Amino acid sequence: MKYAAYLWGGMIFCVVLVIVLLLRVFSLESQIRSLGAGNSRALTTFQDSVKQLQAELATAKEMAPGLGEYMTTIQLHVGKLWFAAKAANWELAEYELDELKETMEAAKGLNAEKNGVKISDVLDSVLQTQVAALDKSIKSKSQTKFQSSYDETLSACNGCHESAGYKFIYIVRPSAPPVTNQKWEMSAK
Repeated sequence: MKYAAYLWGGMIFCVVLVIVLLLRVFSLESQIRSLGAGNSRALTTFQDSVKQLQAELATAKEMAPGLGEYMTTIQLHVGKLWFAAKAANWELAEYELDELKETMEAAKGLNAEKNGVKISDVLDSVLQTQVAALDKSIKSKSQTKFQSSYDETLSACNGCHESAGYKFIYIVRPSAPPVTNQKWEMSAK
């Protein structure tokens, strides 16, 4: 949970930084237009500002989480999803599935490619097929359907890992909870 909080905090910081930098670029462009194209000092100032902005964007990009961080977060949600469903805590399973989808969507935004495999395309496909089947199984509250769709999801993940040259990353059903400070069963109200 702490790692996910740092990850989301870093992502929010990067998004805010990018927005501020884009607003700065638009502001500088309008200033240049108002000064006219003949003003060489304004042009030099603009060019210097653009160079500084490019450096700041490069720094922001370096600070952003990479594919590995997203995959670790995905694995955490997949593990928590397993234990929630095994305890028939369908509300928690639905929540973890939503967190999984959110993280996969964020990872798609990286447009990463590994050994010729476009990871964003694979993530999109898994979201539309296996994760959609997980969603249906959770809504039906069927352990059998959940286990089947869960195993199909893991198979899709492992197929991607193998295709991308990372067959040594092989995900299985968890045998122990990924966190020890969470209750998986529904609380009595």
